[in-house]
Amino acid sequence: MLPSVRGLTAALAALAALGLPVALAGPATAGGAPAPAVTSPEPAPATVTVTGTGSASAAPDLAVVGLAVEVTAPTAEKALAAQHAAADALLGALRGQRVADRDIRTDSLELSAVYEDRGGVSKLSGYRAAQSFSVKVRELRRTGRVIEAAAASAGDAVRINGVSFDLADARPLRAQARRAAHEDARAKAEHYASLTGSSLGRLVSLSEAESSAPRPLAVSPAAFAKQDGVPLAPGEIEDTVSVVAVYELR
Repeated sequence: MLPSVRGLTAALAALAALGLPVALAGPATAGGAPAPAVTSPEPAPATVTVTGTGSASAAPDLAVVGLAVEVTAPTAEKALAAQHAAADALLGALRGQRVADRDIRTDSLELSAVYEDRGGVSKLSGYRAAQSFSVKVRELRRTGRVIEAAAASAGDAVRINGVSFDLADARPLRAQARRAAHEDARAKAEHYASLTGSSLGRLVSLSEAESSAPRPLAVSPAAFAKQDGVPLAPGEIEDTVSVVAVYELR
């Protein structure tokens, strides 16, 4: 005897309550064979999403010095001539400190009129000519001496716009920070798996968040007390990376 519809429905409900897959045979095809069974999908595995952060630091091996010459003269021609002479003196001083031409770059060159207020009326008083440079110093301990020589090269026309320290190749430092970030993310995921009584499964996805550029990290100035020329404290360069990782839980 075939089961009634009510009895079949009750049996299917009992199987579903036990978490067992339920398959229903479809109507017979024209050839008499039953249609393929429809099976409920497997539940998606549980996952844990964590953020990992890693940092790495290294001593800089490169200094970048911002220098400029600036002069004012009654005429544009005289201002340019004085600026050219000051720039030549500055470049000569840099070469005398073993700075290679490839490490000296002109950032800007400008000529502008200078006005002054005379009884409430703006009057042309002369012209200002200026040229700025970025200078890489690869012998780091000579940075102070290079600055001192530059400052003395062209008298009051010289401007020192700042000094920054960097790495000639920052890729190894970034690789260390990425490795530390990945290890931090996995350690957090393993901890959450332990807290939930699970084990850590496969890595589902891994993405790197936007990371800041390497930045100086101050150290004791006493470490550079023997530096020649202007005293400087290069410190260290620090790089930080953040990643977002998704792991399965088993």
